[in-house]
Amino acid sequence: MARTKYHKFKGGERCDECGARQWFAQDALRYCRNGHRLEGFANHEADEDAFGTQGRVTRKKKEARRKVAVKLSGDEGRELYLEVLQLVLIRQVRWLVDARGFPDDFAALVRALWALRVRNLPLRERADGKKSERGRDGASSSGRGGGDESDGGTSSAWFSSQSEMGESSDPDLSDATTATWAPDARRRWKVPRLIDTLALCYLACLVRRLPVSTGDFHEWAQKGDLEFLAAFNEIPRNVRDRLPPEYHRALQVRDHLPPGRLQATVQQLVISFHVNFDMIMPPLNYVPIMIRLITDLVLPIDIYITAKFIGELLKTQFSYSTGGKRIRTIDNPEVLLASLVVVSAKLLYSLDNLERPPISQHDPRRTKVNWKEWKKIITGKSAEECANLARGEEYKVTADDALNMDKQKLDDYMDWFEKMWLHDGEPKATERVRNLFDQKRTSSKPDESPNPELNPADQTRKQYEMLSQSISSARRIIEPTEDERNQSRNLCPVWRSETDLPDAAKVLYGKAAELAAIPPAMLIRGATQVETQLELWCIQKTKDDGKGKGKIPVVVDDESDDY
Repeated sequence: MARTKYHKFKGGERCDECGARQWFAQDALRYCRNGHRLEGFANHEADEDAFGTQGRVTRKKKEARRKVAVKLSGDEGRELYLEVLQLVLIRQVRWLVDARGFPDDFAALVRALWALRVRNLPLRERADGKKSERGRDGASSSGRGGGDESDGGTSSAWFSSQSEMGESSDPDLSDATTATWAPDARRRWKVPRLIDTLALCYLACLVRRLPVSTGDFHEWAQKGDLEFLAAFNEIPRNVRDRLPPEYHRALQVRDHLPPGRLQATVQQLVISFHVNFDMIMPPLNYVPIMIRLITDLVLPIDIYITAKFIGELLKTQFSYSTGGKRIRTIDNPEVLLASLVVVSAKLLYSLDNLERPPISQHDPRRTKVNWKEWKKIITGKSAEECANLARGEEYKVTADDALNMDKQKLDDYMDWFEKMWLHDGEPKATERVRNLFDQKRTSSKPDESPNPELNPADQTRKQYEMLSQSISSARRIIEPTEDERNQSRNLCPVWRSETDLPDAAKVLYGKAAELAAIPPAMLIRGATQVETQLELWCIQKTKDDGKGKGKIPVVVDDESDDY
């Protein structure tokens, strides 16, 4: 006798009489396991003549379900945000060491500064999925972030020395006015921002006395070499999906880094390190930075001697201010350095095209620079630079520019657009944008292989050869009278705004501000303050020598600039 084949009821059905969950078929009828006949069911044999008349069966494809990650909130969300910042910082340090040749102990310096930055933040320690309180010397270990960097994790060695866990509260992404990082009475977190990662790397360079400026970090970040602008897209997707929305906004920066923003952040961190830990940063290693700034501006080397001499007269320390009621523009060492360079160029060589004959053999005005030729040198571009879109300036492209671009520049712009705004979180949007353009196009970025014509050293030498041809010496030396000395044409002019600058001065100030990564107005204000300090020194020197009132060019207001 054949074994009876039992079937399970579908949809949780049962036998109405005995509640059995299984049934079997017999003689075209259906019975439950206990033999009760089930109504409403009859099994019919298929007719041989009806074979193949069913037609083609099409099954609807089910859409793949996307797993929605659970958004973290409160303290867990904030700690995940800190781990993301730590991951970005680790990648920045790795690029600086590998690509820029920074010393091996640079990572240890950044790690120490990061540990101090997060020391006063209330963080939790997790081990084996259990929560525990942490003492001041405890090390952090998170189940979300431990281990592999590719999974969005970070090394537990970077987290150290935090205080005990506090109550949940809103984060405080405060501005430069925040000095202390400890939670206030409302238990608000003074969490770091994304730009703090660049500032911490710069402060490590300051401690290590490396000849690196904030302008260098600004350029690397703007060109995309140093991870910053597109850092949000580089975060692993599983980590990005779990971040709270407010931290999405904190990590999604604009398409460019505004000039002066990094300077203000560095000043904030210097003050905060001093307030929280009584730390004083060492002075700037200004000599190689000043020489590099002068060569990038293609200025005569005499400007270095004059700028260094003026700095010694004014007893400048090239150190960041650690606080006070008033922080002037020239209290920033890099702004002071750029101001000394432009003031020296202004004193040695006439930028306003006025004839100022030398009065002695040692008068620096014997040498004259053809500023029109200098302007051609400083603004000139090679054929390779003209053919491609300038890196770091893609955000300046407008709709009209995009319509008039050639193929190479448009390819460069689309490469930048894809890196900045399209990522793996939106694969369909990325594919739709790519389909609008040729899929077989090749990257039009210039080859970074060594090329003698594009070698920076050879290019600088060629620029200075062109500058030497534009420099001439004044033959006529006059012995001016007292009245001629006080004529307005022999006095140093004062420029307080960009509208007051002559053509050559506008190019010089603009290029110097671009290299220093500050707004031109800040550089003009810093130069004015340097001229004021220099004038006050001359007046005091003249009084000390007993020669009466000093004859100095002008008197300007010492305006301040608060960060």
